This record gives sequence, structure tokens and C-alpha cells, in this order.
Amino acid sequence: MRTPRPTPTAACTLSAALSAALLLGGCTALGRQSTDGGAQPPGVTAENAAQSTVTTPWGPLGPADRLLITDVRRAVLWEIPLGREAARRAARPATRRALTEIARRDARLDDLTRETAARVNVALPDQPTADQHAWTSEITGKSGTEYDKTAVARLRTAQGLLYARIAAVRASTRNTLVRQFARQCATVVDGHLALLEGTGFVTGDTLPDPPAVTGAPAPGAGNRPPSPAPAATSLVS
Repeated sequence: MRTPRPTPTAACTLSAALSAALLLGGCTALGRQSTDGGAQPPGVTAENAAQSTVTTPWGPLGPADRLLITDVRRAVLWEIPLGREAARRAARPATRRALTEIARRDARLDDLTRETAARVNVALPDQPTADQHAWTSEITGKSGTEYDKTAVARLRTAQGLLYARIAAVRASTRNTLVRQFARQCATVVDGHLALLEGTGFVTGDTLPDPPAVTGAPAPGAGNRPPSPAPAATSLVS
């Protein structure tokens, strides 16, 4: 049975979000962070406050920095209970092992997230998002190998989105603490992706569409492989 692709999120479909995030955008624009910092004046709107950049001992803390911290927190809030449930309900040992290990690693990631949030004064959510609740309900409603397939498909897509968000912040943040946090998160999430791919349930029909790009090379002509490219060191002076 073909596993359905992930359902739309509140802001955009998961595939569109992944495409945009991979191009350093995503549904929420990361933008260029200002570096002026400082407190907001009285009467500022909540929307303006959410987009503000404040000064910390580790450098300016922008909206993309704060969003990443809360995104990681929400991720562990739904992945930990799912991993623990999968330890009992998943049909295949490979799925049980992978999701149990993800839950274990997420517990440590949550410690790091809470520590980082406390240091930069970011309030953390206590509940997953509505979409994450919906994914959990969808997975829980399955049984047998359909449980495994759906759990791996939803987790793999969610991890891909988070991985792209982490990379965008890692590349652009002016805050050294958040940069360190993003680097550590990237290692954890990359490990999650490898664990999920090792279950055998990550197939083409469960993945989001690739991002739209420009400037890609055309495919090679015919069935012959291209001639080996010369070493880069032979091309530079």
C-alpha cells in the first residue's frame, strides 16, 4: 500500500516548506538579522516584538534564532512519546530500535534546548503543534507494518524540515550560542535521519518533492558516463 505523503501544515505543505527551507527561506522568512539590539519601546505590537532582535552576551538574538529553539522543543515533545510507543507497537525490530533510539537522543536534545533557552531568555512551549498532534493521531490509528511505514514517513519528513531550518540558522545567525546550538542540533537530526533511513521504510513515495532550483546542470547525453573531471588542483594556479 502506498504510504500517503504528509498532509498540509497550517502555513504551507510540507514539501513546499522543505523546498523553501532548503533554499534558506522556509514558510517563515529568516531574513537578514539586524544588529542594533536593545529593548522595544513602550506600545510596541506583539507582531513587531516577535520580529525584533535583542542584545545578549553572545551577540544579537533574532527571530530566526528564537524560532529554531522553539521548533526543536516542539519536535522533541512529539517524537519522544512516539518513540516510546513504537518500542511496544512497531511491527519490525528495525523500526522499534530506530524510534526508541530517537526518543533517547531527543531526551538529551531537550536538555540542551532548555539550557540554551534559559540562557537567552526564550520561553519554550509545553505542547507540540496541532500538526504534530495530528501526525501522532494518524500514526497511532495504524497497526502492523502500516504503523511502521506511517511513523517513519512522518518522522522522516519532519526531520528533513527541521534539518533545513537548522542549516539556515547555522549559516546566518550572529549569535555564537545559537550557532553552537544549531551545530549540535544538526548532528542529532542527521543521526535521526540515518536511523529512519535504516528501517527500510524511507522510499520515494514517502518523501516530499525536491526543491525547485535554477542553474542545475543538464543530465548527461546518452548512456555513456561523462569523462572523469580533472583534479581541481590541476585547474588552479
